[in-house]
Amino acid sequence: MTEGSAPSYDELAALVVSLQADLARALARIAELEAQVAKSSRNSAKPPSSDGLAKPPPKSLRKKTGRRPGGQLGHPGSTLRMVDDPDVRLRHEPGPCGGCGAS
Repeated sequence: MTEGSAPSYDELAALVVSLQADLARALARIAELEAQVAKSSRNSAKPPSSDGLAKPPPKSLRKKTGRRPGGQLGHPGSTLRMVDDPDVRLRHEPGPCGGCGAS
């Protein structure tokens, strides 16, 4: 191409082909980098420490009810309480030592 003159058709066609090839390489590289960024320890062999500080999504999609685990407030319990005068008293004492036989 000479200074001040218009490029020929063949030069323009070669330039378009070159730009298309560059664009295809750039798009392939972008797709590769996006796939790399999308990897985590859950969908690849990466260790969990490489996930960073991002918290993984919850495993359960169930909604919270607001109730606490265990017995609910106002529900009568059925705990066995201590009494002042029990029916039976059992004495539990440790037996002799299994090693030396001392009490």
